[in-house]
Amino acid sequence: MTNSQVKQAIDETIGRQPLLDEAFVQKVLDGKQHRKKRMPFMQPAIVLLLLFVVGGMLYFMPQSEEQLALGTEDENLYLAKPEHFHDMMMQNRRDSRLMYVFNNGTLYYTSDTRLYLEKPKSEDEIPYSGELFEERYTNIKIKTKNNQYFITGDNGFSWTLTRTAPRILVDEKGIEYTIPIAFEDIPKTSDILLEDEIQSLGIYKIGGLGTYAYTLDEDLDEVNELFNQATVNEEPIRLGIPEYMIDIEYENGNRESLELMFSESNDASYVKKHDIVNNTLTLFKIPKALADHFSHLAEKIKEINKAK
Repeated sequence: MTNSQVKQAIDETIGRQPLLDEAFVQKVLDGKQHRKKRMPFMQPAIVLLLLFVVGGMLYFMPQSEEQLALGTEDENLYLAKPEHFHDMMMQNRRDSRLMYVFNNGTLYYTSDTRLYLEKPKSEDEIPYSGELFEERYTNIKIKTKNNQYFITGDNGFSWTLTRTAPRILVDEKGIEYTIPIAFEDIPKTSDILLEDEIQSLGIYKIGGLGTYAYTLDEDLDEVNELFNQATVNEEPIRLGIPEYMIDIEYENGNRESLELMFSESNDASYVKKHDIVNNTLTLFKIPKALADHFSHLAEKIKEINKAK
């Protein structure tokens, strides 16, 4: 049937006034032919593609959220453990004069804002400004969960710290604290001070003129014995900056350097051993006789420098 015949049949059925013209009828016929030419698999393919994309999003989104909550490799670095505060020191991030030391179940807090116009000659000397404030909290217990430390002590002491970075802790008030080194990198202590018998020993002043003073050969046996009497320090102490280094050569051919430090009260002296290979860092308290020997060598260095 031609287009004109279709039009005429419609007009005869409905009436004299035509409802459809030839152009509209042609579009209807063309549309039927166009639909016949469509590929039948296109619509199911699009549906399958959408299902695949949506399914993939639903599968991966929970996994990403779980990763953020429970830990990527970096997040694991921030985990809190009770042993982190074994012999640990931290300080206020904005004011390094505010210090906290955890030692043997006790927390020591020190606020030293003293300012001297000249180096004080004694601990009793009155500062130009500021003061020294010290407080101690006993029977410290530490529990942890995720990246938080819940610290309690006697007299209702309670403190919560959150580890937000390898070396940064934040308390309930938002105050930030820093530790000298990330907990995972903290060196262990060792009770081994000398690895072999001393063959030669000399000391020199840090930042000095490079002058050495050596222990006499006939005194080496006694010095070896005094070193063997040194003990690992386990008490919090206030030490000055080390002024001398001890240079040791062992009978096995190895060499080692130790830091020599004197306490402010001069009641005891210490040597610090840092073993990089075994990742140990230990402070040893040395006998007074050994400290006197090093003091004698230090005086020799001063005499030699004066003579230059």
